[in-house]
Amino acid sequence: MSKINLFLIASIHSLLSSCGHIYTNSSTYDTSASVMVNGAKVTSGVKPEGGKAGFGLSAMVYMAGSAKLEGPFKWRIEAEGVADQHISMVVHRLKVETSKTKRNEWFDQKKLGYRTKFISYKKEAGKSFAVFQVPGILKVYPEKDGDISIIADITVTNKQRSQRKLVKFSLLAEQGKKETDFIFLPAEVVNSFGQKDPREWEMSEEW
Repeated sequence: MSKINLFLIASIHSLLSSCGHIYTNSSTYDTSASVMVNGAKVTSGVKPEGGKAGFGLSAMVYMAGSAKLEGPFKWRIEAEGVADQHISMVVHRLKVETSKTKRNEWFDQKKLGYRTKFISYKKEAGKSFAVFQVPGILKVYPEKDGDISIIADITVTNKQRSQRKLVKFSLLAEQGKKETDFIFLPAEVVNSFGQKDPREWEMSEEW
């Protein structure tokens, strides 16, 4: 587990009976680009695994934290479909291209090809989600590698048919992206959480 993840876990535990905020300054990628495959909105996602973190407590009540987030990244392909209509997604092939360093690399196909089911989420009525988190870590760095492209060979299946499509996601490098997250987690809330959000990230090993 990365140091930044340990920090966030520690922060949450510190906040179980309090509140606070976390400032983040990220070197990451814009993942807003999307494509439609068989009626589902498909996007790529990355999450920084590198960086530094720190936090402090005020009277054991209010926590203020900061984190500098950067590569390498967890990465995934995610799809938003229609509840009770979309069934599954399969990622057959993946390739990463970098603009500055001119890398052009296919991901190990033996680690792909798994069927990911669409899961409905009661907090997002009428929608369902399929998320394939790619095994390992994507070792790219916005400052060094620049913008990147992810080429994905994807099949999406609904109740009517299956569609296979080769798509391209263009991810623009973002440096110095600043955000503030405010958190309030009363202890009694922790045990009241219901269904897990199917879009939550999982821990991964290096690629």
